[in-house]
Amino acid sequence: MLRLESVRKSFYDPGRGEVRAVDDVTAEFTAGVVALVGANGAGKSTLLRLIATLLRPDSGQVVVNGYDTRTDAGHVRAQLGYLSTTTRMYPRFSGDELMRHVGGFFPIAADELERRIDRMCDAFGLHEFRHQRIAGLSTGQLQRLNLARTLLPDPNLLILDEPTTGLDLPSAHLVVEAVRAARRPERLIILATHIMQEVELVADRLLVLRRGKLVFDGPPAALGVGPALEAAVYGLLTDGEAHPRLGTIVA
Repeated sequence: MLRLESVRKSFYDPGRGEVRAVDDVTAEFTAGVVALVGANGAGKSTLLRLIATLLRPDSGQVVVNGYDTRTDAGHVRAQLGYLSTTTRMYPRFSGDELMRHVGGFFPIAADELERRIDRMCDAFGLHEFRHQRIAGLSTGQLQRLNLARTLLPDPNLLILDEPTTGLDLPSAHLVVEAVRAARRPERLIILATHIMQEVELVADRLLVLRRGKLVFDGPPAALGVGPALEAAVYGLLTDGEAHPRLGTIVA
């Protein structure tokens, strides 16, 4: 499904000079839920944008189902759904109009699109406000609609960049449950998060990024559960010292 091979991406910062945002990351994924964790500035969003074809790697390869993101970006985009922390929606549209607009970019028959929109409204509790203008929706309602929009085309690769940030507890719970429900044998879900409880609830595999480098790749339980997991990840993000129960240390 997804292969990252020696992927690097740098940016120029006036105060710091060249900053290596993603530094020689190599990994391979088939299906399931992969949690991506790192401190602010660790390179998580940059890595997700590289996978989503919004950025091009300086070197290395990002390959999705056999398609290189640099040379076959169109094929990659046709099979992924991407929810970023900066995703914006047309404020004058209603939620219903937005989903119809998004559905028009994909080869979905009209009757099938109607069924999918109804399923999304059921799954995310959108019926009560699906005909309201987006400009008047709350943060939680917007994020639920945003996730519905992302899942509407039924993508094989689903990228979610901190989807519960800023949400109240009921909305965050609904989003986490939606991620669990979105599992399919042939679907890969990549979830960037700072919340270890979300990692434990949904993730089969955990990636930890530190200053652009992949420093852990393995099942979350290899680091511990509950407070032990949080403490182990904190150690990886701060001093990089090995934890006695670590899985695969790749740094």
